[in-house]
Amino acid sequence: MSTDDDLGAFVARHGSGRVVRAGPGGTAPDLAGAGTVVCADWPPPGREAAHRRLLGDIRRAMSPTGVLIVEQRLRCPADLAALVRCAGYAVEHTEPAGEGVRLVARPLPAPPEALAVTAWGEEMPGIRLDLRYADDEAEWMDPSPAEVWADLASDGAFDADAAGHYPVDDPFGSRRGAPVVSRFFGRTVPAERLFFGAGVSGLLRDLADLAEGGVVLTPAYAHPDLPALAVRRGATVHVMSEPAAPLLGEIARTRPDLLLLDQPGFSGRPYALDEIVAASHAVPALVVDESAAPYLGPGGSAVTVAAGAGNLVVLRGFTKAYSWGGLRAGFAVASPGLEARVRELMTPLQISELALRAALGMLAAGDVLKGLRARIRAVKPPFTRRLAEAGLTVVPGHEDVPWVVIHDGDGSQGRLLADRGIRGLTPSRPGQLRLTVPLSGRRIALFHELLGP
Repeated sequence: MSTDDDLGAFVARHGSGRVVRAGPGGTAPDLAGAGTVVCADWPPPGREAAHRRLLGDIRRAMSPTGVLIVEQRLRCPADLAALVRCAGYAVEHTEPAGEGVRLVARPLPAPPEALAVTAWGEEMPGIRLDLRYADDEAEWMDPSPAEVWADLASDGAFDADAAGHYPVDDPFGSRRGAPVVSRFFGRTVPAERLFFGAGVSGLLRDLADLAEGGVVLTPAYAHPDLPALAVRRGATVHVMSEPAAPLLGEIARTRPDLLLLDQPGFSGRPYALDEIVAASHAVPALVVDESAAPYLGPGGSAVTVAAGAGNLVVLRGFTKAYSWGGLRAGFAVASPGLEARVRELMTPLQISELALRAALGMLAAGDVLKGLRARIRAVKPPFTRRLAEAGLTVVPGHEDVPWVVIHDGDGSQGRLLADRGIRGLTPSRPGQLRLTVPLSGRRIALFHELLGP
């Protein structure tokens, strides 16, 4: 295929650190911390599962910042790149080499480290006000989640029979959920297009296969779970800027197999519903993650336009605003064009009976966030002004969304806030910092105390 000198020169150009060679018989015992791992002299295509296992073993053993170099006979570059991506690598370079192909890749973080939830457990000493989230929303809701829960408990929704009920006749909660979801959004949502699961995180994992191993298009600061999972199933990710160019222009440029949008986006700006509908007709699949959309009210949801959309699935949960993250409840609403494919991918019986009853009870209470939206509109403008007065570059976003974004290209503004005991949400991609608006008098006073004059 190539001479040892030729391969050695290639490794010298693309690799770094200690070089270890691993062959098809299994990984070498000294891979731990290797800077460069070279897989050469592999057999022709075949035994793909064994090759993926080997590459996965290498990724877990080598340095997280290392380089993988693969040389294989009788395989086209696209096929080898797909094999390596499925094993958890980002492919940086491929080129022909004699009768085969040579490839350079770097290991990707693996779940759960690759998922959004992992970073939430990282401690930061000296923090007195954590503005990654809000713990003071419930008092502005009517009824509050606690009141809804208490009413359900007093009505017997959480009795012993609920724990024993195994709804094989309604595995997605669709039949019982459709009337309640329809009333909440003021639109008919048929049971065959509704799927309840164990939170939005679980739904995203199932829906990653909508990419079909192709191209995922997503904004720079979108929730990372679905792209991370899709890449490990052979997909590639194209990132658009935020605020992005018009969606149809981005779609025409990248021709994605799956478009993923957070609604509203990281900056707090929602996409217009007619833009979402147009995009759904232009892609094989569009996933709109509405985890944070409850703040916009039922009328701001893409569920209200799903019946006339093309290839759309909308996800909703009960963590944001409702503060019921521990309930592990979420649901998906698919458009008619995508419902059959979504049903194939969804894992049935993933929401517990107790969680389903609680979720339906909350939706049956209607739009409980009217008071919360009024409070956000009252306290967000002075919060935004105070940050600007402190020299921070603020993107306020939509008036009903309880966070602002700080431009922080070099990380200095995040460090300034941290030095004063305030922590914001730092996404996996650097350059932005998100601060949740303090709502209660206690948190507002603490914010002004810490930020200082």
